Amino acid sequence: MPCPKGVNIPMCFAAYNTSFAHGWYQGMHQYITASGAMVGEARFASDCVKCGACLEKCPQHVQIPSELTSVKRRLQIPGLPALVRLGVKLMSR
Repeated sequence: MPCPKGVNIPMCFAAYNTSFAHGWYQGMHQYITASGAMVGEARFASDCVKCGACLEKCPQHVQIPSELTSVKRRLQIPGLPALVRLGVKLMSR
């Protein structure tokens, strides 16, 4: 953190870990919440452009861009960003 694209990296990893520890559904719920979807500014793991700005800031030396790909594969169902944008639009009416 901070990611130039606004991805909440720690929360993405927390949701990913939760999906294994407490089940996929719980992890998905945490992922959507962590993305900022509830406030209309969603940023998902798929928003990572692999710029590497996070690499030098990571105290654990995690290969964040490649690990975010794993988060995306596990938690980001196809079309999720579009569904979230639609939901936010409908809720703001």
